[in-house]
Amino acid sequence: MSDRTLPTTAKPTIASLTQANGKLRRQLAALHHDHSELLSAARAAVTAHYDGYALPLTVLIDTLDQLGALPEYAPQITDDGLAALAAADLPLIGRRVA
Repeated sequence: MSDRTLPTTAKPTIASLTQANGKLRRQLAALHHDHSELLSAARAAVTAHYDGYALPLTVLIDTLDQLGALPEYAPQITDDGLAALAAADLPLIGRRVA
């Protein structure tokens, strides 16, 4: 048998556990908030569809854009379109025209 000792690891302290717990609670709260935002946007989109609005997905698309979760796509804005936006002084914000 060998007399080698196993390396010791530092035991977590109350302060480090409290800090980790606080960080996990903040992350969970942020996820809960994002979930609530998406759920309310989905409900608004369904209600708008039932009410016959022309663009019922607008609220959902805007919410996904705010959360940074809108799927990537290649916008098809031509040079003429960009020139028209510049002439009208409309800024491009994110993936949408403001």
